[in-house]
Amino acid sequence: MGKPIDNTTCHCLKMRRSAGNVIDFYDRMLKPSGVTVRQYSLLYEISAHNGCSVSVLAKATELDRSTLARSLRPLMKQGFIADDKKPGSRDSRLELTELGREVEKRAGELWKEAQAAFERKLGADRVKALEDALLFLQDL
Repeated sequence: MGKPIDNTTCHCLKMRRSAGNVIDFYDRMLKPSGVTVRQYSLLYEISAHNGCSVSVLAKATELDRSTLARSLRPLMKQGFIADDKKPGSRDSRLELTELGREVEKRAGELWKEAQAAFERKLGADRVKALEDALLFLQDL
């Protein structure tokens, strides 16, 4: 059971709790891969860019550099990401290691399963309504 949203009239709090519930759902589905959905998104973006600088990754993920650095640390410690920073360069060059590519691939498969399960749980009409609402909310 997720965080309750029916005990408040605050739309913002309901959205935050709902977002947390969705993240928790995806995290449970991705658990066998050893990464969270947030970590998977970082691995995915690095892979999609065939390696990239921290600046490019920050822009792609819309995370500030300090938040991104904190998020990358455990992935580097686990050996999923290597920093191939060139001597004299100011910006890191992030690359997936062989292990990182394997984890990203496995997490990607589980993410697809999570996405399908989420859509089945909501049903086509609710998914469409949710997508419409989210598109509308991006322009607030």
